[in-house]
Amino acid sequence: MKNSENKRTLEMKKRDVLHAATELFSMKSYEATTMSDISQKANVSFGSVASYYGSKESLFAICIEQPLEEFVDSFLNFNKHPTSIIDELEEMIKQHFILFSNMKVYLRLIVQVIAQHERFPNEFKMITQHTELIQNDIKIFIMYGQAVGQLIDGDADRLSVAYINFLFGTVLSYANNPSEEEQNEFISIAIRMFGPIL
Repeated sequence: MKNSENKRTLEMKKRDVLHAATELFSMKSYEATTMSDISQKANVSFGSVASYYGSKESLFAICIEQPLEEFVDSFLNFNKHPTSIIDELEEMIKQHFILFSNMKVYLRLIVQVIAQHERFPNEFKMITQHTELIQNDIKIFIMYGQAVGQLIDGDADRLSVAYINFLFGTVLSYANNPSEEEQNEFISIAIRMFGPIL
C-alpha cells in the first residue's frame, strides 16, 4: 500500500515537472529557462528535476515527444469517408479548434522547434513525421470529398498544408482564445477553404 502511494506521488511530481517545463519553455524559450526555474514552478527540489528527467535537453525532448502522439490521435479522430462531407467537415473543424485552443501552450513550443529546426533537429524530425500523418489523412478526406462530388477539385496536398497553417495561425495569434463568435466565423472561413459544393 505504502509503495503504491509513493509511486503515485512520484508520478504526480514528474507530471508537475513536465507541465511546468512545457509552460516555461513555451513562454520563455528553451535558452531562457533554467532547471531552477522549472523546479521552483513545479514546487520540487532542483535535484528532483534532474533525477526525473536528466538534463534540460532531455527534459525538453520529452516535453515535445510525450504529448505529440495524443495530439495527433485527437486531431485524426474524424471520419475520412463520411456520407456527408459537409457535416463531417464542420464537426472536424470545430473539434480541431477546440483541440488547438486546449493545447495552445504546447503548440507554441512546437512553433519554437520549427522556427529553430537546426537547434533541435531530433525534435523537428519527430514533429515533421507526425505532421505528415496529419496532412496525409486530411488529404485522404479531401480527395474522397472531391471524388464523391461534394468538394470542388483542387490540390489536396496544398490544401491540407494550408488548413493546418490556418489552424496554427488563427489560434496562436490570440493571447487568450477567440470568442465564440470569432471562432464560429473562423470555422466558416475554414469550411470555405475546402470548397464545399452546396
